[in-house]
Amino acid sequence: MAERTFFSEWVLPIISEPIRDGYISLADGKITAVGKQSEFTGDRKLAQDLGHSVVCPALVNALFHPDYPVADPQTTSRGSFLNWLHSGKNASRVSSKLEVESELLSAIKRGYDYGTAAIGIRTRHPEISQHLEHSGLYSVVFEMLHGFRDSNAFDIWTNRGRFSNTELTRFHHAGEFLFNLGPEVFRLISRTDERTALPLSFMKDEDIFFMKGQGRIYQYLLGKEDMDYRWQPPRTSPLKYFMNNAFAARETILSQVIMLEEDELDLLKKRPEVFHMCLHPRFDRQWELGTAPGQLIQDKGFNICLGTFAEHMDIRAEMRSASAEYGFKPEEIIKMATLNGAKALGLADKIGSIEVGKDAKVFSIPSTASISDPYHIILFTNERLRQVS
Repeated sequence: MAERTFFSEWVLPIISEPIRDGYISLADGKITAVGKQSEFTGDRKLAQDLGHSVVCPALVNALFHPDYPVADPQTTSRGSFLNWLHSGKNASRVSSKLEVESELLSAIKRGYDYGTAAIGIRTRHPEISQHLEHSGLYSVVFEMLHGFRDSNAFDIWTNRGRFSNTELTRFHHAGEFLFNLGPEVFRLISRTDERTALPLSFMKDEDIFFMKGQGRIYQYLLGKEDMDYRWQPPRTSPLKYFMNNAFAARETILSQVIMLEEDELDLLKKRPEVFHMCLHPRFDRQWELGTAPGQLIQDKGFNICLGTFAEHMDIRAEMRSASAEYGFKPEEIIKMATLNGAKALGLADKIGSIEVGKDAKVFSIPSTASISDPYHIILFTNERLRQVS
């Protein structure tokens, strides 16, 4: 395929400062050149001028949860995530492959409109990934395993999904939650998978359960007939329980992390494993779970990325929420939704920034007038991202 070049008022490489009056060249699905228009040595007559626009790498939705649709506020009170999880209505939704499959198909279609090139998916139904093979999206699928009784560990592990990685899709395993998967299966995941992903420290009920072995989570497991009566509460925080039992894979995505304390973050930084922090500000607000210590996590030097739940596929809306909830700077947020997300999913060699040799997953956003702030137009306008090709 012949090389094509595009001029734009702004190019955002992500790995370096924005380029005013920049250009990008693409050929055979790869980025072949990027720089200032004044330094372009090719035939300018053959270049396509995108005018007042910003060219940026495609976005990355680091963790998407199609199994968990947002509850109907008319029937489920806010701040009752655990109650909703245990409700009969939700139980049928969570276990229904057809529902999840339908949501994923809709999400794929919406993903292009939102400028998404890759998604991490936590689901009980990893077989739905077959649809992603035809979408052109990169995906990293984490099959959620569940079953708190350690006596069932052999059956849970034996009956897990076994899928072959492809050029576009990679498969891993994960616990659904820290409180509904037995320790032995967590250890098997950490020994077998190089990457895993888990919501952690996202509601006070977890602290009560791991400190005392009581509370609503205990009742939740009793109601599901899944309580392991031999299990003894570790009398420590969820994060320390996770670490003390060697549940972490070589690279682990921890999501939400609303209740994490500074000493726990310091503990993670000392570990040999790599921890990525995925924030979900809209979901946390929907359920009144609280606000993750975003600035503290950033100050500690963790790789922060962003993800969505079910119907909330719009990663740009999540980016705007990250600005409001955590006070991140626009340039920081855009990096979280591009390169940082790609790093968390192990895709940074392919996407996430505008660099020679990376995939030509590049989008532009137009403006009717000159653009003074290239970050602002991506974050705070409703202009659709358009694929550059």
